[in-house]
Amino acid sequence: MRELFERFLWSSRLSVMLGVFACVVAAFVVFIMGVKDVMHMMALIWDYLITGSHDVRNDLVMVVVEILDTFLLGAVLLIFAFGLYELFISNLKAADDSVAGGKILVISSIDSLKSKLGKVILMMLIIKVFSYFTEMKPTSMLELLYMGVIVVLIALALMLSKDKK
Repeated sequence: MRELFERFLWSSRLSVMLGVFACVVAAFVVFIMGVKDVMHMMALIWDYLITGSHDVRNDLVMVVVEILDTFLLGAVLLIFAFGLYELFISNLKAADDSVAGGKILVISSIDSLKSKLGKVILMMLIIKVFSYFTEMKPTSMLELLYMGVIVVLIALALMLSKDKK
């Protein structure tokens, strides 16, 4: 009875495949959204070349920031899918044979996966802060000081998230 239960328990790890498939599908959907945003950016570039409007330029900057954010989200979903698969199912043989696989898919534990995801999410948050900064117009020296403090904190976060060799 115990052996049967242990085999069932070990086989239950395959349920993680649902999450892996869902993350891969969601990543493709997010990448398609990014491509749509790139097409919108191309239309804005055309408008900016014709009109030279400052408003169109601001919209163009915001769309570029959104494109970065969108593709980073797709990357997060893929990294999470790869990590789940490698932790619960099996190592990816194709990734072991690939040069790029060794750079992005060295996931040996939950902590390793959290670290990789944390770094990409930190980049997404930095892009979001940048998009807020492009919309803000400081009206006092205090607001300008707050913006400077935020930039210093972001730099500190990037420094602390750097891999230690």
